[in-house]
Amino acid sequence: MKQITSILLFIFALNISAQETTFNKFYKKHKDQSAFSMNLSGSFAGSFLDDDDDKELKDFLKKSGDFKLMVFNNEDSEVSKDFKRYVRKNNLKTMARVKEKDGRVAFYILRKRDRVKEIVLRANSKEDKLVLFGIKTDMTMDELADMMSDSNLKITAD
Repeated sequence: MKQITSILLFIFALNISAQETTFNKFYKKHKDQSAFSMNLSGSFAGSFLDDDDDKELKDFLKKSGDFKLMVFNNEDSEVSKDFKRYVRKNNLKTMARVKEKDGRVAFYILRKRDRVKEIVLRANSKEDKLVLFGIKTDMTMDELADMMSDSNLKITAD
């Protein structure tokens, strides 16, 4: 009986450690290099919404876990290079890229089987600022596509 209990506890501990998101590992590794970093739970973020706010945003927050925001002074591009390695190593898929004269934005997802497990947004400017925003989530690609298409978000360039 002791052996069975020990095995079950080991499997449980292994399962908990496997649930750490890839971006969370990047966040922890580079937190000291950031000029600003913040970790926020999805349920806490949802408490700031009014009843009149976007239904899609509320649904998204229900399917999301943690939000991690990091801002870097990226003068030597070290963190930017590490982020590119992180994207390749963890097989994140680029969903969209926008390039303009003063900066770039990219939208990545991490899929496991048929589920989107992480969303990472990267924005950088010519002033050597790098912003990374990671979201732990659990939704299908169809749910993500529906949310994006139903959103009233407008993207404009000045």
